[in-house]
Amino acid sequence: MQVISSYGVCCTIHQFNNPTLLSTQQAEFIIKHGRPRNWLFQTKGSSLVHRPVRFNCPPNAASYFGNVDELQSDYPDNYEAEDIQVTTSITIKNLTEEIKHMLSSMGDGRSSVSPYDTAWVSFIRDDTNNGSSERPLFPSCLKWIVDNQLPDGSWGEELVFCIYDRLLNTLACLVALTLWNTSLPKRNKGVMFIKENLSKLETGEVENMTCGFEFVFPALLEKAQKLDIDIPYDVPVLKEIYARREAKFTRIPKDIIHTIPTTVLFSLEGLRDLDWQRLLKLQMQDGSFLTSPASTAIAFMETNDEKCLGFLQNVVEKCNGGVPHSYPVDMQARLWAIDRLQRLGISYYFAKEFKELFDHVIRYWNEEIGIFGGRNSNFCDIDDTCMAIRLLRLHGFDVSPDVLNKFKDGDQFFCLRGELNKSPTAMYNLYRCSQALFPGEKILEEAKDFTYNFLQQCLANHHSLDKWVIAKDIPGEMQCALEFPWYASLPRVESRLYIEQYGGADDIWIGKTLYRWYEKCNFQHFGISKKYLLVSYFLAAASTYEVEKSRERLAWAKSRIICKMITSYFNEEATTWTTRNSLLMELKGFHDMSKNGNKTKEMVLNNLRRFLHQLSKATYEDLGKEIHHQLHNAWETWLISLREEKNACQEDAELLVQTIYLSAGHMKHDEILFDAEYNNLSILTNKICRMLNELQNDQISADQWCSRTTGSSKTTDIELDMQALVKLVFGNYSSNINQDIKQTFFAVAKTFYYTAHITEEIIDIHISKVLFQQV
Repeated sequence: MQVISSYGVCCTIHQFNNPTLLSTQQAEFIIKHGRPRNWLFQTKGSSLVHRPVRFNCPPNAASYFGNVDELQSDYPDNYEAEDIQVTTSITIKNLTEEIKHMLSSMGDGRSSVSPYDTAWVSFIRDDTNNGSSERPLFPSCLKWIVDNQLPDGSWGEELVFCIYDRLLNTLACLVALTLWNTSLPKRNKGVMFIKENLSKLETGEVENMTCGFEFVFPALLEKAQKLDIDIPYDVPVLKEIYARREAKFTRIPKDIIHTIPTTVLFSLEGLRDLDWQRLLKLQMQDGSFLTSPASTAIAFMETNDEKCLGFLQNVVEKCNGGVPHSYPVDMQARLWAIDRLQRLGISYYFAKEFKELFDHVIRYWNEEIGIFGGRNSNFCDIDDTCMAIRLLRLHGFDVSPDVLNKFKDGDQFFCLRGELNKSPTAMYNLYRCSQALFPGEKILEEAKDFTYNFLQQCLANHHSLDKWVIAKDIPGEMQCALEFPWYASLPRVESRLYIEQYGGADDIWIGKTLYRWYEKCNFQHFGISKKYLLVSYFLAAASTYEVEKSRERLAWAKSRIICKMITSYFNEEATTWTTRNSLLMELKGFHDMSKNGNKTKEMVLNNLRRFLHQLSKATYEDLGKEIHHQLHNAWETWLISLREEKNACQEDAELLVQTIYLSAGHMKHDEILFDAEYNNLSILTNKICRMLNELQNDQISADQWCSRTTGSSKTTDIELDMQALVKLVFGNYSSNINQDIKQTFFAVAKTFYYTAHITEEIIDIHISKVLFQQV
């Protein structure tokens, strides 16, 4: 059973007796590089579709797929924990090695075969045959057509039935077989399919109409009619298509399409009355027209241009006869592979490979016009361009979003110059890009406003289908993006929701490790509930989820609990400055708490000391790093700030950052505390988190927050400060500060933004999906 997922990951799963363990022989991951989007796609003559992928794993494997590894499991006794861990480790290692190999051997990118484009290339005659019987110049293309007819007589994507895709591919292949007078039984089956299904065009979803269908389908019908292929040519639905074609012809500015690259270069085979010598000036460096084999094939047949021939020969040779709809797709393949693996939550396995992929993308990045799916293109689109801007920026590359002005017409944005209908998924990716803006970047502010409203209208009017994409839940993707802005999007939540778009899951058992710690420390005495404990762990696990970061997750969660305990104690009416100072002095070892008899303070101090000791000990045992002194200093500094004003918890964020950073074994040099950039990060993050806490107490709704007109001055300040924080974290390319600590500041700020922005009910749903539901 082969399954193609909306991640761009194909999983071949065989039937076997024990469905719980997934071995390397039973699961094969293949990165599919299709048309760029959140989903695999369909184009003129080729389509792909996603299918659910379900992983049945024992709970010890859960951390890899988004569950809890620190919490002990009560899984049934018939599973040997050690065997499960070993099996899972081997499986993960082999799968990651397979993906690493694919990423490192990506080359020009890989895309599914397009029967339509393959047929057009097969139309080319071999003029070097010296008067003998005619034959195709590319017989391997014709052979691919003969070998790949579907059981129902059609050609096209087997996993999904899109009438536009099936009819266009089938008609093209039928013309090819008839032109070369071969495979009569297959031709007869193809004719029967067209006769039986042509009427379905009347009810086909217009949004799923393949690119340029009104041009290229009538052009094929004319070829078929000249070959006397026995199919209907005058049915009402075809007359409507012809009428739409004529209407579009009148709107095409002939002079412009011969002067600058536009989308029509992708469908030249469907146009007429073209000046081919003028069009040759719009060829790409590789000899193609907008990377399209079909367009390039018709151009060669009209001009005998050697560069066109060279492109086609290269594609046919590289693809063994079955050519894709576009070639190369090296830029989109790399960008979408990175994006999918990040959204899956497993990108940390592929840091080395990502560097090589980014090096390739930045090498061909064009700050004047952007990028296209293939390198060195003279025509660019907003989808690939905004994906590149977002990913490059968030990985430390200095790229300007000003190039997006090239895709702006008045107050609107477009994906491709010359397009008649906007792609919802392209606007969705532009919306994602716009959220990574730096202060003062007007073009991204305009893009954010436009795409937010555009996507809202698409959802409200049920117009979220896309001519480029067939996927299970495009509306769900868009809805999630609008409801959970990037600042409030915790990585593990995003991964889990992304998986949920197409997959199911079973419950697993939650363990008792943190709960035992909770009971032992008597946190309920300070008004701290088990729900707060769970949320604390969830925020940590959703933000730093790599398998090897168990210690950092627990440090994050426990620090939040300890902070809550101390602030609760300090906020008691009876707690004076002297009492608060006494706690600090006793932590430093200047006072002996055994003499004062304050049981509550004794409990606070014991819990804090045990936490700091256990974390220091674990870090030393695991990494050989002695963090005791620096960890104590961080907490003592926080207690000093807290002592001075008991209701001012302004340094909580920085304390979390320092504790997490130290628990990872990163030693903090004393001079960093005096570094201007570090101080800016610290001050800004603390300010943002303080305002978010206040906003949460004000109970501002998500709708009010998202409003572009009714947001409070406090929400406006937060948004501007978040933009400034994004620039500090991702925009200082010659920084003296370790990128890990900058990323930790940002991750902590996002958890504060998340809890202020997301309702308690939604948080409960996210906790269930991330911690308790198996993928």
